[in-house]
Amino acid sequence: MKTTYQHLNTIQKGSFGEAYAKMAFTLEGFEVYDSEYDDRGVDFVVRSQSGKFLSVQVKSTDATSNPFVKEDKFIASSDYLLCAVRLTEGQLPSIYLARGSEWNETNDHLHYNPNGGASGAYYEMRFAAKYAVALRSNLFSNYVETLR
Repeated sequence: MKTTYQHLNTIQKGSFGEAYAKMAFTLEGFEVYDSEYDDRGVDFVVRSQSGKFLSVQVKSTDATSNPFVKEDKFIASSDYLLCAVRLTEGQLPSIYLARGSEWNETNDHLHYNPNGGASGAYYEMRFAAKYAVALRSNLFSNYVETLR
């Protein structure tokens, strides 16, 4: 698979990340359902083999950016997932997952910024080197087992 992403624009990276995440869930035995609209911060819904439904918001970023969700689109519950797809030049995409309820816990790599940026408060997954150990548990291959 080609592993260069710099030629893609923002919308193309987002579409690619969403499709990649859907395939990852499908390969793990989840049913994947598209949402009709993406105006509520849900890109798709997955259903586990045990019948549990989870809303998934995908954010695709490069190796230098942290994925974030604006406060008004974020759901701090255990059935909401932030799915971060990291597109690093020369590497296959990597996927990280976190439940919305995990931002209520003490996790330095899962950060809420109440002051926010120009568009207001947001929730983010931090990828600085100092969070590398904590992020291992959020890697798709490790995290997906907790969703079954």
